[in-house]
Amino acid sequence: MSPASLLLLFSSLTLVAAAISADEQGGGSCSPRTCGNVTISHPFGFVPEQETDTKCGRLGFEVHCTNNTPYLGYYRRKYRFQVLDIFYGNSSLLVADVHKLDDFRNSSSKGCHVMTANTSSKVGQPFSVSSVNLNLIFYNCTAETAAAAAVRRDGGLVETKCSGGGTLVRVGGHYSDSGSYEEYSVEGCGATLVPVLGRSSGEANASSYEELISDGFLLTWQPPSGKLAHS
Repeated sequence: MSPASLLLLFSSLTLVAAAISADEQGGGSCSPRTCGNVTISHPFGFVPEQETDTKCGRLGFEVHCTNNTPYLGYYRRKYRFQVLDIFYGNSSLLVADVHKLDDFRNSSSKGCHVMTANTSSKVGQPFSVSSVNLNLIFYNCTAETAAAAAVRRDGGLVETKCSGGGTLVRVGGHYSDSGSYEEYSVEGCGATLVPVLGRSSGEANASSYEELISDGFLLTWQPPSGKLAHS
């Protein structure tokens, strides 16, 4: 074999070895870690507190551990979902849009903050909202419209802590990613949707809206075939 061929072979082997090393460091085989009561394992990558990145897991599967609480990683904290459980066997996880609860917890001091963004707007690839979830629908209405609707209990409408500001809630049907929610519209009111898992029977009580949000909803993911978090 000529010197040039040997050099080419050596270079190729070096590149392959480097790729394998990077893949191992990138983390499909990183050891499982625990944050709170949740085990973080492949394809997820554990991001310790005070850090912003990880060499483990797949791209988009970062889990930030903050105050011993796991959050599905987004660079802006207010957009993170709290991870309640991960079901590795069927590629799904239970998460809660806990920041929605701040809208009600701050009601006594600064008045109610009106929801304007659907929870699904914070969900992106590789995740999707499971159709087993129910729709928890919040309505922001004028005081007159809210009062009239609450009296009629139209479609199971319930007053919230923010009822003085015209905020009502009800439970709709199962979640759909079609984006068509005309059946839930109420004249004179804006609607914001939060998916909730509800009970095993598929039922939920709108008056327990805070508990429903805290109990979370189901996300699913496709088995990863893309890049590692660090490749």
